[in-house]
Amino acid sequence: MKRITIALSILAVFTTTAWSQMRGDMRGRSSQQIFPQQYSQEQYDKLNELMRESRGGQLYDNWWKTTIDTEKPKKDHPLWKEQSTNKRSGYDTYRCKECHGWDYRGKDGAYGKGSHYTGFKGVHEAAKKMSIKELETVNKGGTNKKHDFTEHISTNDIADLAVFMKKGLIDTSKFVNNEGMPIGGNPRTGSYIFRRNCTHMCHGTVGIGINFGDSEKPEFVGTVAYKNPWEFIHKVRNGQPGTRMPSAIINDWSEKDILDLLSFARTLPKDTSEIGWWRNLWGGMGHHRMMHGDYRPGSGRGFGPSME
Repeated sequence: MKRITIALSILAVFTTTAWSQMRGDMRGRSSQQIFPQQYSQEQYDKLNELMRESRGGQLYDNWWKTTIDTEKPKKDHPLWKEQSTNKRSGYDTYRCKECHGWDYRGKDGAYGKGSHYTGFKGVHEAAKKMSIKELETVNKGGTNKKHDFTEHISTNDIADLAVFMKKGLIDTSKFVNNEGMPIGGNPRTGSYIFRRNCTHMCHGTVGIGINFGDSEKPEFVGTVAYKNPWEFIHKVRNGQPGTRMPSAIINDWSEKDILDLLSFARTLPKDTSEIGWWRNLWGGMGHHRMMHGDYRPGSGRGFGPSME
């Protein structure tokens, strides 16, 4: 008994010390640690670039949720009047993804039809041809005054967004076809990746630990992976704005890892009708509400851990 008491005391001290050290190390914008404390300048520069790339991806998704010092626009974007097919209004019209799509191809991609259609071009081809500075100029209204975001986000935000557009965009057609079906992918390997990275304290063993929608129209991991695989890929790579969700970019996942995860995620429950009583119980195991609380509208702000 004495040995057990001593062992538990050592474990408590170690846990407290490790936690304090980890909190002290969270000096950057992300809670993720992929390099040891003592790393070279080259490693530091690489980590910084990966963080900027990931943060830029979150800005592309939802810049108001990614930042902590911006005001949410209430009026429509100045360019919104140039289209009449997409009926959304207010801040939604300022999200990059709403015009250019989760696949970055705008009218030539998945948003080429349906309620999100605007007729605006994508950014995939332009980003390949333009430099980071040129991309910054575009978002500062240098080529079109109506596309000036300097009144809403900082120059550093615009710089991170440009880094993502230049280095973070991927060709999603290598992952899914025009109908949204995965091209290849190993669900068995994806299951392993999901269990190791997504279940504990987050989505649960069957992906229903967090409901992105509401009780009437629930959305789970499987829902997004099945209905909008392009969005799934983007969020896996960059993380969910305003939450602690890790970034595959920062953690250096391969494209195969993401494709395998997508293939498995599509097999998970997509609505409540696919959840049996035992799955409802088991599906939330390991979920301690760390991210669920952050996800509620208006609660989480800022890149990495919630600032609230």
